[in-house]
Amino acid sequence: MTALAGVVAAEPAKEPPKGGALFDAGSFGSKKEPIVVTSDTLEYDYKTNVVVYRGDVIAVQADTKVRSDTLTVTLAAQKDSDPPDTAKKGDQRLQEVIAVGNVRIDNGTRWATGGRAVFEQTTRTLVLTENPVLHDGANEVSGDRVTLYLDENRSMVDGGRRRVKATVFPSKDGGLAGANAAPPKDAAPSPQAAAGGGEDATP
Repeated sequence: MTALAGVVAAEPAKEPPKGGALFDAGSFGSKKEPIVVTSDTLEYDYKTNVVVYRGDVIAVQADTKVRSDTLTVTLAAQKDSDPPDTAKKGDQRLQEVIAVGNVRIDNGTRWATGGRAVFEQTTRTLVLTENPVLHDGANEVSGDRVTLYLDENRSMVDGGRRRVKATVFPSKDGGLAGANAAPPKDAAPSPQAAAGGGEDATP
């Protein structure tokens, strides 16, 4: 039976910018709300401040949900030199989260899948690898490596060994379909945009 494995307090982040990127700055790890994790097993190394969750792992923070086979969380202990108003002395703050195996990240009508995801608190980035795909309603972008810059409201897709592939469905007024739009039942997908190397992608 899946058991409540733990709650990790996330470090507060800067005020998120407004915009419509695939995953905005309100994503995983950027809010004051706790991250609630459920899993089959939990292993905590007190010396290294590393927590490993295994078996049907589900991590939820506000409106963001992360699913994976395993989830490794590295915590950074509060330093004496840190400002007293950032956290109480001895508190542990989120430093890095690594999700491995059947990774899926949901945020409202947008979601991403891949084999591995790495969230870095210091750089405020989320890197997806192993066949990553970003979905925004009917639209999707895939490549070899996807980097989400959570505080900059943008993402970068690198082709690597394969070319970047984007599938975008136009709306009725000729613009891009929104996150709630579904592909037309009687129409073929619009021409796919493909480009090698790195491409900014904010469907």
